[in-house]
Amino acid sequence: MTETQTDSDSAELLREGMVAELRKQGAIVSDEVEAAFRAVPRHCFAPEVPAEDVYGAPEGVVTKRTTEGRWVSSVSAPWLHARMLEATRVAPGMRVLEIGSGGCNAALLSELVGPEGEVTSIDIDPDITARAQRLLAATGYDRVQVITADGAQPTSDATGGGFDRIIVTVGAADLPAPWVDQLADDGRLLVPLRFRSLSRTIAFTREDDHLRSDALIRSGFVAMQGVSAHAPRTVQLAGSDVRLVVDEDQAVDDTALTKAFAEPRCERWTGVELTGSERVLPRLDVWLAGAVAPYGRLRATSEANDRGLVGWVLGSGAACIWTGDSLAYLTLRAQEGQRDGFEIGVIGHGPAREELSERLATAVSRFDREARHAGEPVVRAYFRGRRGFPAGDVVTVDKPSAGLVIGT
Repeated sequence: MTETQTDSDSAELLREGMVAELRKQGAIVSDEVEAAFRAVPRHCFAPEVPAEDVYGAPEGVVTKRTTEGRWVSSVSAPWLHARMLEATRVAPGMRVLEIGSGGCNAALLSELVGPEGEVTSIDIDPDITARAQRLLAATGYDRVQVITADGAQPTSDATGGGFDRIIVTVGAADLPAPWVDQLADDGRLLVPLRFRSLSRTIAFTREDDHLRSDALIRSGFVAMQGVSAHAPRTVQLAGSDVRLVVDEDQAVDDTALTKAFAEPRCERWTGVELTGSERVLPRLDVWLAGAVAPYGRLRATSEANDRGLVGWVLGSGAACIWTGDSLAYLTLRAQEGQRDGFEIGVIGHGPAREELSERLATAVSRFDREARHAGEPVVRAYFRGRRGFPAGDVVTVDKPSAGLVIGT
């Protein structure tokens, strides 16, 4: 047996193991997505990386970095690829637009749409599109049309009734109007969207004059480039150990909040209890983004936790609200005598710390009463200059092209 045959056999065994594990995890639920994963030679889209890492990586496999070391392209983790494809609900014969090329996802989409369908993949980076085109051709997926362009702009390929599915595979800070304009009336848009310093991959469908989510996936992606790119702002409250991350250009006074954080704190405990297996916090984080404003994420190093600079803040950060000179953020404490029981609390700093802590605690209690058992929060996207854009006292997450309203 030749070395090539040995490598191929080894890759096939790894692929079978990956599919079995994804089925066990529940990331793959449909026979169609399973068949696509069995067919696509995933390792061929990251040839610089050992096949074991490509098939077993818990996170994405980097395929290009900037000179500063920042990721600009990757092959997503298998579980994320699977969950996104399941949420996209691609069927044979569909026309699909992929924004963000890499090759592997386009190959999976090509399997799902079949010979009667069409897949168009767009990326702003000519190195990435050239690589994707080469790897797709080498693996037999040269039917995929690869275009070098800014995916936030209209594409000339959007003819007829639009794309049945648009799947964005780069982290977006906005919902550009062309994505909606190019989407078929009964289409689905899947986009990793950053809002209020959270990141969720959201599946949208049309509802009247706006988009409505029906799936949210916790995920992280390399950031989008081009006209819709937007970086969050970071306020260093205690050097690099404690930071407030702010999106959507929300007003924040760096100097005043840094001063407030150095002042004595107050604590308020909500009586809202969690268990580690409930996975309530990710839903609470999203729900709060639509219930209070301004809203950002307080992030802290493990050293900051150990030194008592902050309350117990998880690695994903904590919901935080602020005024001009005060702030308050969520924290946790273990419940005495319970193995995995926790209580949600609020810590406040600054002159208005008591008022802000009460406000955030009240919002947590309302979530516990009204939304805790209602499933994933619903994100609705309304587009500027179009009918139905929300007004009045509705908390809106303001994007350049859209306003997000989050609820149940």
